[in-house]
Amino acid sequence: MRPRNIFNASSFLLAICATLVCSASLLAKGPTKGATTADLLLVPDTPPCPELMEVTGLYQDGLGTYKASWATRVNLHVQPACSDNRNFFLLLPVEARDLLTPGEWASCAGFSNNTPLLRIPALLDAQTGVVGQDAGFNGVKYAFHIDSDGDGWYETPANIYWHDGIHLTRTELTNPNRTVYSLTTGPTSDYAEVRSDGASLGTFCIPLRLTVTRMK
Repeated sequence: MRPRNIFNASSFLLAICATLVCSASLLAKGPTKGATTADLLLVPDTPPCPELMEVTGLYQDGLGTYKASWATRVNLHVQPACSDNRNFFLLLPVEARDLLTPGEWASCAGFSNNTPLLRIPALLDAQTGVVGQDAGFNGVKYAFHIDSDGDGWYETPANIYWHDGIHLTRTELTNPNRTVYSLTTGPTSDYAEVRSDGASLGTFCIPLRLTVTRMK
């Protein structure tokens, strides 16, 4: 019986070692290939637009990085999930707010069929330069809906279009291997068209800054 006990103990130790090696191997793989995140700025203390006395722009909710995805494999989509208690903070100039349909703005995805979306077109393979310039309504945009009748359903569409595109600085990094896309409307134009229910409400200073990271 002594040899059997030794054999069982050895088998047990081998099983533990195999489990540890497997776990180490999984950990060594690091982040999932293609996993993408987006970091927007926190709401600043001072107005980013010199002609305004109020802070405007699209910002994060203070909880850090958002998960992002790639639509049609090339267009970046960012939609904060209500289930994760995440939101966008959209701050419009008072003049633009007064022109929008009254009601609560949707700020997270998952509570109705109409969900907010930040979209950067053709970003995946884009090199340093301007992205989404002169793309019309297929360019850089933030889309959301308004609960115009207070029933909890966000039925009135609204969109913000940065028609001059957004400037990209693309950087390839290692350890881990990743592509970093630094995006800002500063070098192009912080001015964006606001539209509601299909009608243009005018052009306003609405800065957009974000950093996107895609694992390779």
